[in-house]
Amino acid sequence: MSKLTDTLMADMKTAMKEKDTVRKGVINLIRAGIKNQQLELKRELTEEEEIQIVQRELKQTKQSLEEAEKANREDIVEAEKEKITIIEHYLPKQLSKEELLELIQSLGIEKGTPMGQAIGQVMKEVAGRAEGKVVSATVKEYLNS
Repeated sequence: MSKLTDTLMADMKTAMKEKDTVRKGVINLIRAGIKNQQLELKRELTEEEEIQIVQRELKQTKQSLEEAEKANREDIVEAEKEKITIIEHYLPKQLSKEELLELIQSLGIEKGTPMGQAIGQVMKEVAGRAEGKVVSATVKEYLNS
């Protein structure tokens, strides 16, 4: 079992003892995503693959939050914000914009580099430590500066 899976199991037990239904639900969602991927691939997942599943859940939850905000559903907005906080707990520390810019420079990406190629290089390096949307915006800003 991976470190993430162990953490999820321990947190699940804690959430059940504390009767924290939101945390329990989020953990179940992540565990189900990992389990489904394992069944589909018929093997244990790598840590990077598990992080990708957590990121996918975070992205879906953020989309739900946006939809709830558009519909002026404050009850759903609060619930989604709480879920986002819980999901982010299981991701590696996210890189700041400044750290991303330093990484872009250290990779030797030059101003004339095609956008897609530059983003691909950076995404390989960040591996779960930054959202694609943030990487894309930072690379675009760097290439256009």
